Amino acid sequence: MRNLSRCAPPEFLPVGFPTTCHTSRLAIGEQTWRRYFTAAAFVASVAGLVSIAVSHVCLGLSAALLFLRRDAIRVPPIVWPLLAFMAWTVASTAGSSDPSAAGPQLKKFFVFLMVPVVFSAFRTVDSSRRLAEAWFVAVSIAVSLGVFQFIRSIAAIAASGEDFMTAYLSARITGFFSHWLTFSQAALIVFVALLSYLLFAKRRPGFRAWWALATLILAVLALLSMTRSVWLALVVTGVYFVAVYRPRALLLAPFVLAAVYFLAPASIQQHVASINIESNQNRIIMWRTGLRMIEAHPILGVGPEQVGPRFSEFQPPDVTELPPAYYGHLHNVYIHYAAERGIPATLIVLWLFAKIIWDLTQALRSRPRLRDDRRFLLHAGISGTLAIMVVSCFDVSLGDSEVLGAYLGLVSIAYNGVDS
Repeated sequence: MRNLSRCAPPEFLPVGFPTTCHTSRLAIGEQTWRRYFTAAAFVASVAGLVSIAVSHVCLGLSAALLFLRRDAIRVPPIVWPLLAFMAWTVASTAGSSDPSAAGPQLKKFFVFLMVPVVFSAFRTVDSSRRLAEAWFVAVSIAVSLGVFQFIRSIAAIAASGEDFMTAYLSARITGFFSHWLTFSQAALIVFVALLSYLLFAKRRPGFRAWWALATLILAVLALLSMTRSVWLALVVTGVYFVAVYRPRALLLAPFVLAAVYFLAPASIQQHVASINIESNQNRIIMWRTGLRMIEAHPILGVGPEQVGPRFSEFQPPDVTELPPAYYGHLHNVYIHYAAERGIPATLIVLWLFAKIIWDLTQALRSRPRLRDDRRFLLHAGISGTLAIMVVSCFDVSLGDSEVLGAYLGLVSIAYNGVDS
């Protein structure tokens, strides 16, 4: 009888027969599924900072595993603006003069799977913290590669006799990515999460030594990236951290920024000083062209992937020659999405940002002002959103799958800081 209860499914056992072994077998199956699903989700999230191909393979695998157990699916409240954005993109595609060109933007919906995958795989504050720590390590390794690339660039520029800034700005460090801007923006998201970790997470053995080193490494990247929008985002998030951690120190912020500027190398000062209208006529032209697109197509825009092909059609009449630049997009998320997909698309993006900041800020108000991992996650989500909002003023940051995936992953674990 005992052997029968171990082997037979419960529907073939007499009434009242114990089914402990069958339940145990089910539990083992659940544990196996959970182990593979979590591993795939972990690699999908971390590999996004190293290899987008590996990340997407694992994202697809983890999503498939998740949908095998639909009862295990969890989604944070941001699912609604994300679904609205997807729906409006489809509507804009349907109204486009060339719907077939929208393929790359429709394929990017795949990256949105990062939200249910990460939120379902990492359900606790502790597991979310461990995932964030893996991001810190991955980006530190990528930045170490970037430092090697920088040293190699210095040698090449010195051998060529070119002006350093002119040559380096066209060949900046890229880490494991193909473009310096994508690398710097993805690293920015991890950097502000690491700063949140240092300021608000629970202290552990080796806490300061390891992560202070990682912070130094990422600070080096911020400097070597020569990306003005990243610098500005770090200033904004820095002000946020000071405001919540040492509010009185805000009075010193202007003096600190001034000291950093005047102590910086001449090349850094020169690059900061280039943040002016005269030096950025190409972006002014892009934004003016985008506003003309919005005026002509306010609801559905010109269509996904149609900004570049139709740029000359909406180019301001007083612009007879375009300064050297890439005119495939408008270097501003808010103007670009409104021009490409209509004003509602930009309003949905703003809804997403506002909802994240509101939800996480409300959760912080109920937390004691003590170090704990929940506060770290909440502050990481808010600071990461502020950083993305800033860089989005100067680039279509969410258009890069690497940046989008890193940001959605961060926001997903940040919602684990909200008390359920």
